[in-house]
Formats: sequence, C-alpha cells, structure tokens
Amino acid sequence: MKSIGKYGEYRVLACLLERDIEVYQAMNITQPDFDLTAILSKEKVVRIQVKSTELNNKATNNAIDRIDKDYDFLVVVIFEGEGVAKFFVMTKDEAMQIKGNNKQLGVTQQRNKKPQVKEALLEYENKWDKIKNA
Repeated sequence: MKSIGKYGEYRVLACLLERDIEVYQAMNITQPDFDLTAILSKEKVVRIQVKSTELNNKATNNAIDRIDKDYDFLVVVIFEGEGVAKFFVMTKDEAMQIKGNNKQLGVTQQRNKKPQVKEALLEYENKWDKIKNA
C-alpha cells in the first residue's frame, strides 16, 4: 500500500474522534517525535506515535524501528487487506518492554507459513481507553 504511514495515522485519528477524543495531527517541524496530539482536558495532553504495516507482505517479521522517541502512546496499525485494520494501543513503556533488547519491535510473525500478529501484542488490541483515561 502506498502511503501506508499516513493512512494509518488518519485511521487512528478517526478512531479517536469516534470516541469523542479531541485529536490533531502533530506539526512535523516542531513535533517530530509523534504523529498525533490528543487533548483530554485543560490539564492533560498526550502525544501519540503511529506505526503501520501490512500483515500480508513479503516480510516474515514486520519490525518497527525508532520507537524510542518522545511520545506517550504507541498505536500499531496492522492492515490485513482491503481496509481491514487491527489497532494495538500501548504506552511507550509497554512498547519498550515488548521490544526488550531487540533493535526493533517485531509485530508479526510467520507460523505454518501464515502471517499473524505476534502474541505479545494481542492484549493491546483496541485498548483505546488507555488513551482516553490517561
């Protein structure tokens, strides 16, 4: 998919708006470490990094790099085809814990020659309340 990164950002932005969360695209020049800014209250603003990939591609272990940036939440968007997407919402600390000592955060794997989401991410699927209740 061409422009998968931007498409993923817009899908996350829409998901947050659907949950009545005020959210805006970050300004790349002044806010290079995150993609979206959510305003939860007068006192609470959170920064969201979005990473997107396709489940059915030639990679056997889709890996996400540069997750050590300055943000509060990571949303991994995995497209399964024709507009079908899964969203995995985690704090930066949770993402770094899953990544462990690896250079990148692996998000998919091949099992019996079939691509699937890594088990470590499954508990974070559609956990939008993490952001809403931050």
